[in-house]
Amino acid sequence: MFQPRLVLVLGLFSATWFGHISPSIGSDWQVVSVPGEHPIASTVWFRTWLKPHASFFSRHERDLFGESVIFQLRGVNGAHEVWINGTSIGRLGVSSTTSGEKPTGHRQYKIPPGTFVADHWNEITIRIDPDDQGVVFQDHAPFVMNYFWECVLEGQWESQVLDQPPSFGEALKEKPSRSAFERFNESSQVLAAADSFVHGEKMSPSQSLAQMKTPDDLQVELMLSEPLVAQPTHFSFDSRGRLWVSQYRQYPFPAGLKMISRDRYYRSHYDRVPPPPPNHDRGRDRISIHEDTDGDGRYDKHSIFQDELNMANAAVRGRSGVWVINTPYLLFYPDADFDDVPDGPPVVHLKGFGMEDSHSVANGLVWGMDGWLYGAQGSTTTCHITRPGIDADDEPGIYFQGCMVWRYHPESRRFEIFSEGGGNNFGLEVDSGGRLFTGNNGGQTRGFHYIQGGLHLMQGTTPNKFGPVRNQFAFGQLPFMATEQPIPRFTHFATLVESTAMPAPYQNTFLSVEPLHNFVIASRRHVAGATFRTSDTVKVLTSDDFAFRPVYIGGAPDGSVLVADFYEHYIAHGQHYQSQIDPTTGRIYRIRGVRESLISDLNLHSKSSDELIALLAHPNRWHRHTAVRLLGERRDPDTREKLQGLVRRGNELEALAAIWALYQAFGLDANTATIALQHRTPMVRYWAVRLICDDIGFANRRQVAGLESILGAFENGPDRVADGLFDVLVTIALNETDAEVRSQIAASARRLPVDQALKLVALLLQHDEDIDDAYVPLLCWWVLETSLDRDRDAVVDLFDDPEFRRQPMVVEHILSRTMRALALKGGQTDLRRCARLLELADQSAPINALLAGFEAAYEGRTMTGLPDELGRALIQSGRSSLALKVRLGDTEATKEANELLVDEQADVDERTAMARTLGEVKQPESLEPLLDVATSIQNSQLQRAALIAISGFDHPSIGPRLIAAFDQFTDDVRPAFFDAMLSREPWAIEFVEALASKRIPVANVSLDVADQLRRSTSDQVSEMAVDVFGPLRTPVLGESKERIERIRNVIVDGTGNPYLGEAIYLQRCANCHRLFHKGGNVGPDLTPYQRGDLGTLLNSVIQPSAEIREGYEQVMLLTVDGRVVTGFLTDRDSQVTTLRGKSGEDIRIESDDIESIEPVGRSLMPDGLLDDLNDQQVRDFFAYLRISQPISD
Repeated sequence: MFQPRLVLVLGLFSATWFGHISPSIGSDWQVVSVPGEHPIASTVWFRTWLKPHASFFSRHERDLFGESVIFQLRGVNGAHEVWINGTSIGRLGVSSTTSGEKPTGHRQYKIPPGTFVADHWNEITIRIDPDDQGVVFQDHAPFVMNYFWECVLEGQWESQVLDQPPSFGEALKEKPSRSAFERFNESSQVLAAADSFVHGEKMSPSQSLAQMKTPDDLQVELMLSEPLVAQPTHFSFDSRGRLWVSQYRQYPFPAGLKMISRDRYYRSHYDRVPPPPPNHDRGRDRISIHEDTDGDGRYDKHSIFQDELNMANAAVRGRSGVWVINTPYLLFYPDADFDDVPDGPPVVHLKGFGMEDSHSVANGLVWGMDGWLYGAQGSTTTCHITRPGIDADDEPGIYFQGCMVWRYHPESRRFEIFSEGGGNNFGLEVDSGGRLFTGNNGGQTRGFHYIQGGLHLMQGTTPNKFGPVRNQFAFGQLPFMATEQPIPRFTHFATLVESTAMPAPYQNTFLSVEPLHNFVIASRRHVAGATFRTSDTVKVLTSDDFAFRPVYIGGAPDGSVLVADFYEHYIAHGQHYQSQIDPTTGRIYRIRGVRESLISDLNLHSKSSDELIALLAHPNRWHRHTAVRLLGERRDPDTREKLQGLVRRGNELEALAAIWALYQAFGLDANTATIALQHRTPMVRYWAVRLICDDIGFANRRQVAGLESILGAFENGPDRVADGLFDVLVTIALNETDAEVRSQIAASARRLPVDQALKLVALLLQHDEDIDDAYVPLLCWWVLETSLDRDRDAVVDLFDDPEFRRQPMVVEHILSRTMRALALKGGQTDLRRCARLLELADQSAPINALLAGFEAAYEGRTMTGLPDELGRALIQSGRSSLALKVRLGDTEATKEANELLVDEQADVDERTAMARTLGEVKQPESLEPLLDVATSIQNSQLQRAALIAISGFDHPSIGPRLIAAFDQFTDDVRPAFFDAMLSREPWAIEFVEALASKRIPVANVSLDVADQLRRSTSDQVSEMAVDVFGPLRTPVLGESKERIERIRNVIVDGTGNPYLGEAIYLQRCANCHRLFHKGGNVGPDLTPYQRGDLGTLLNSVIQPSAEIREGYEQVMLLTVDGRVVTGFLTDRDSQVTTLRGKSGEDIRIESDDIESIEPVGRSLMPDGLLDDLNDQQVRDFFAYLRISQPISD
């Protein structure tokens, strides 16, 4: 069998011996170092021993961990061979005298399951022949990896010159003394395509077909196979009925790019962004066209539309050309004459799709029934979408991390995230109702049903892979489709059967592809309120060929269903990154009924407009949907009245198709929209609601008639639905009997101005029948959540109506979420709104719901800074807390609070919260307990809170007490110590004196603290600080630019390890900045920042004060009693101002205590962040900083 080749990273041996290896036969094994420099003059043997990670032997359904064990070797350019425990796992050439394959120095060898012995030291032996290799192992050490873990064999090896093989040994129970490795880390070594691929066992197309089985009423036929198609990930049909296949042959590595870092989930970063075609890095991806010219139902004409693309996985025809996802771009190839030859170079319509993980890139192009082009994004990529020619070059773009569905309107060039969430979405299905579905990369479901504006469950909830909650105020996610049977991982994609060549039992069922288990399965679709559930019925296609990997499925113009087979023995994407892949194979199959006939009338392009209108009632979905698209593109004025008539009089399918075609071509006039809103067919009402509201909120309008009659006078004010039409919407919201229509009303309401949105949602919440619905309650809440950001008072005003706040839907789903959102927003005015809601509540159920929401908001954080009104309202509710009583001046409560503060047996979170409360109340009797807690070795969080609380007290004993305790402050407590000592001039003087006398080592003071002392408004403090630290350094003109360029070259010229870089980040940045779920909240959250743009990133790190992000301008607040607080404003109203300093603690100052607030004009981030890092540390640091998704818990 063909032996796998590895990418091994063999290194520049810093050898313990020098020069050419002695050719003496039979010499003893010598100890050498790897990496190091090893000139090869004779056949040389190297060996070491490895104790594999436990995961190498973990049980897995597909033996994923055992089948992904590989040995990577790079830098060996001639004949060589590798053995594990005496078993050869791969070679290049045969010996120094026998010619072999032409070497390239990039090899990778698969270690078959069973080769390694668990809990033993396994012998690894490498023979290297001279063959003009020169020096070997020049840059890296070899490494062994499986799916998630790796061991870099960097260190001592044994080496010997021998013409004959040494005596190979078995795995050892005892650890060898001179050379052995056992330390495994999360896999992060950079990978690249190996010289040769590991294919695994394969069958010919005819052999594979013979292994397939179907139920008696179905048949399967092979339509296309290699070499015509390979690696098919998507197919579509043009208006002539021809098949367009997207062949993802370049996967998984983009051509022309160098991977410079990656994480254990194979999310990678490259040295540059690839340019778009036609001046692109030539790859192997292909878009091919296949046609049946003689009507016999077989494809007999084959052509290539585009070849040598790079990361192209989907293509559809429409709008006089072809649209192609070529990551990171959405391209349009103009072809108005339909001759399959582009009329000019491709136009980049969108750029910025993520390419970190090539099995999660933008994908699944499909035309929506609203005339928008829809696509998906997988779980492990992140986009920053901009529109070239419209958006400025420095526009950050629309950011999104992970799974979602997006859409793009070609004429108006509008782009938006249509719906969030999913399970590594790859492909989109549009059913006869225009709904969107996709599969799932996990178990438990056949897929997701997307609704406009939905926040759907994101695959996986662990923060180490998918990061924190996208919207902290969502308070829930829409679920995937429930199922009646257990479903193993995974349903990659599904199509809904609405095709005439399929037997009746399969109509309106999902056909789902299961690439891991080599089958296609049918599942009935059942209505479940506003969404659906499924129940499996029968496997419609099974195969005994292990390499059958169905990845895409869809209805065809002839009424059948086609299936794209990726055809791979190894299907996990991590194995593909290990070059365990065959980019030359792939098949397309057809499933059809045994007795059903195929449709032969496939060329809709040549039909007249009237003939297309007649097709709107066609039983085959492809005909209806294609006719809709063509009518929308033609905009034939003679069809307008005919389409309007079908909306009124057509059957369900006709009326629905007619409203789509009418909207795409002409827009909806108010009269037709009103008729559609009152239509007998629920999906016509559903789409009328959606289309009426779809144009609201966009600067670039669709240039269609009828728009102004639907929308209000948008040129003179905010977008809104015209008043007369809105009145009809109001009636529908009150009386609608269909849950799916109600769900769309809620989804559309989020796009409306606040007054219209709230009116609709208040009516929807009267539908008690939706109280247990999976979609409607959350969609209603999201209307209120969106409105809170625009007009909080308008939302709270809803609760003035006692009937509204007593509605079962409101009590069950809305009250607690509203209270929780206001409390989380946490501004003083928001907290007073919480008090108002409590005052309005007049029954136990609403009160309990409000209190539950309030308590949920304060889980894990302090309940400080509450306005008096809220304190009183909480006490009157019967749920008063100790902190509330302290704030209300209760003497006994203050005494109890002081005792709680110093009680080491009490909960540390309660003590921390109380420290903050006592610091704001500032009762004199609380100072000593606060000092005791601050200056004793306690919990870091508690000490930080106590130190900041102490800053509010003006007492001469504080400075000396804190300085005396300095040695007890850990690194994460010291920022709070610095904030405290710099807050009052006497303490700052005492602090600098302690530095000058070396009582406190200068090395323990960070650059930003030193700068702040030297820039103090106190002349005495600044002069003393200059004596200690030296004068402030003024950057030389051009110096920063040169340093940025040098650091850029360092990063690009090598590779970085994000796992090592994480430690540097946590030490230097995490106190202030949050990245995903780690770090502080002093500076901006770096998660959505354009960290992939190296130029912008370097400028921000090296010149932090050159451009300070809005909202993070540093200010200095002076209180009437002489306290100085430096930080940035996080909240301010008429009563309280809140600043956040270096410690990350929020410092609240009452307005009456403030003397002045002045901008500082400098970033909180210090200069010189990289000064003491070596080049490799710089690479590691930026490898971590540029990751697009989390890599650790």
